Amino acid sequence: MHPDVGRGAEMSAGRGVRVPKEELLTAGTLRVGSAREPEAIIPPTRPSDGIRLAAASEEAQRLERALAVARVGLAGLLLAVELFQTGLRTRGTALSVVLLAAYVAEGLVLLAWLRRHSSTPSFRRLAHALDVVWAGLLTLSGYEVFTLVCVFVIYAAASRWGLWQALATSGTVCVLLFLRELFGPNLLSLAVASEPFNGRHFLLRATALFVLALLFGYMTRRQKELEAETIQAKAMDRALVARELHDGAIQSLIGMEVQVDVLRRQATVESPPIAEELVRIQGMLHQEVLNLRELMQQMKPLDLNPRQLLDFLAEAVDKFRRDTGITASFVSELREISASPRICTELARIAQEALVNVRKHSGANNVVLRLSLEGGAGRLVVDDDGRGFDFTGRLSQAELDAARKGPVIIKERVRAIGGRISIESAPGRGARLEITFPHE
Repeated sequence: MHPDVGRGAEMSAGRGVRVPKEELLTAGTLRVGSAREPEAIIPPTRPSDGIRLAAASEEAQRLERALAVARVGLAGLLLAVELFQTGLRTRGTALSVVLLAAYVAEGLVLLAWLRRHSSTPSFRRLAHALDVVWAGLLTLSGYEVFTLVCVFVIYAAASRWGLWQALATSGTVCVLLFLRELFGPNLLSLAVASEPFNGRHFLLRATALFVLALLFGYMTRRQKELEAETIQAKAMDRALVARELHDGAIQSLIGMEVQVDVLRRQATVESPPIAEELVRIQGMLHQEVLNLRELMQQMKPLDLNPRQLLDFLAEAVDKFRRDTGITASFVSELREISASPRICTELARIAQEALVNVRKHSGANNVVLRLSLEGGAGRLVVDDDGRGFDFTGRLSQAELDAARKGPVIIKERVRAIGGRISIESAPGRGARLEITFPHE
């Protein structure tokens, strides 16, 4: 059922990660750590960067969803007010109603898209460009409350990128205001300007928008600084707790395990029943050491980019084999991973959680972790020969949710990266956990 098992990468205690050079198999598969070969050194990285990148990506996704909801709410409210106050009595009003209705529809499309996909830099630039276009159309269509849309566009720029982008956006809006004052408010409706250019009016509005841009930019920059400090503090606290676990509780348990082993050897001849009980106690101590080590790994901040993911997975599998005695291997068909740091970090956490589940619940003797590319998407597979799940056959993500089966933590992490999960189980013969994730 499983291919030959090879050793994983080895973690040195000194300056960074040491991994054996990859070996290409004849079938084009890359097996990491399949033999003892000359070692290449990967430079060490700062532990807090991966946490910061993952948190920043999640924060960007939450921000885009909040802006999408605000966009729909603002456009819908303005449309309702416009219809309630004036109806469709004038041509200019009719044009503004059409534009606001289209703006609501565009906001709903973006909101629906965000519910199924992750926010990317390209998407954020496109959404901002569309917001500027709608602000321009409403400004030049004769709509009287266009300033609210302009303020929303400036705030969105400040929230996404900061002060300078907010100032640049306010400059673009001021150009639109200048055109409105110069050619009249009904430029798009082809109406002739009825009032001369009012420089004082334009300067007052332009100054107000620039002040708002400065205020929004400063507030969002300060907020991001505070969030970064909070993330850094949490990462340091987690690293401190993990170090204390390693230097304190784990070392104490290992010492107790050694002492129990000495007593067991002495009692084997003199009192076999006591020796059997000591074996059971020694096994419990060993399991607690493994549990604490796994908790320590989960608490440590990860710093993974696409170039580091393969080495991390190989090291995780090799450490799992050494700690548990379960035959384990990692096989990759990919030489490189094309995914964001956030996805790489989540894949590493998913692999760790899957290996923990194999140790605690499956009773497997063999486990294989595979990484491949299929149909333009990445695929991570964890295959074991243990007890399997309490169902027979293959269940998709929707079927797992409906039946309330499958590992909850892994399913949540898969959703967080926009992936899909399926589980194939044969009770008493093993299980296969298959995860599909976005691969650029």
